[in-house]
Amino acid sequence: MKRNNLFAALCAALLALTLAGCSKEDVDSAKSSVSEAVDTVKEETGEAVDAAGEMMSDAGEAMDETWEDTKDAAGDAMDSAEDMADDAADAMDDAMDDAGDAMDDAMDEAEEMAEDAGDAMEDAADEASDEMEKAME
Repeated sequence: MKRNNLFAALCAALLALTLAGCSKEDVDSAKSSVSEAVDTVKEETGEAVDAAGEMMSDAGEAMDETWEDTKDAAGDAMDSAEDMADDAADAMDDAMDDAGDAMDDAMDEAEEMAEDAGDAMEDAADEASDEMEKAME
């Protein structure tokens, strides 16, 4: 936009000089100045366009890298969640196994205690029978 305004102003100045009856040398000088100004504006505009293109390219690359980093982080989070779930399931299995083993041990202990109590009752009955026999003799 500024380039167009500058170009229009320079052209208007050249036209004004021509209409004012300036010499050919003055017109050539003005023409040369306008050409130089137009070339300078073109150069600066080209550099600005190049810089904007580089900035857009850099921004695109940064967005691509950020997207890849985000996908990697999400994948890592999912892997961690799966590992945690597997660890929790393993811990639950171990706890169930331990509870089952404790129950089996308790049952074995109760069975032994019942057998011991039965043996003790048998022994007591035998002793009582022996005592009765002695008493009856």
